[in-house]
Amino acid sequence: MPVFYDADPSAADWRRFGRLPGFTNCKPKYRKPDGLFPFVRLKSNSGEQYPMAEAFAQEVTKLYEEREQQREERRIQASLSPQRGPRLSNLSLERFRTSIKYQDRPAAADIAFCVAAYANGMIEDCIERALEDDYLSRDPSTPKRAAYIRRTMEKARRWPSDSIIASIRLVILSPSL
Repeated sequence: MPVFYDADPSAADWRRFGRLPGFTNCKPKYRKPDGLFPFVRLKSNSGEQYPMAEAFAQEVTKLYEEREQQREERRIQASLSPQRGPRLSNLSLERFRTSIKYQDRPAAADIAFCVAAYANGMIEDCIERALEDDYLSRDPSTPKRAAYIRRTMEKARRWPSDSIIASIRLVILSPSL
């Protein structure tokens, strides 16, 4: 891709976004005595945005979305497999809620559970039932409960693509880089 975008292949390869300012240089020879690595420093900046930035961002986004679609198709196919059972057997909302990682953040635990459930091919009805059976709020309002469950599941469905695409766009489209 660097040739297509008239970029330096040794510095602008699409896999080398880690060489941009704000990232760390993790080569062993640059490790500091405290074990940390130095940040990449911007030495010069014309202030101009990369002319092919939008096209590059669109191409990367398209490739990512195609890969995610293929992954989703494989996930659905695998979920139909009779060998799928054991993988989901230890996936439970309770395990996420009791995890130290999500201590005092039950809503984050719920989203993490949903992300893991989707990634492991759990069908939406089962995910929804788990959230319904162990609803967080003491408020008995059915509409609020349904809205929370719908919101949580939607965030989990969007989480991987939103965070990756946002990171790609931030790195590629930033005019100060």
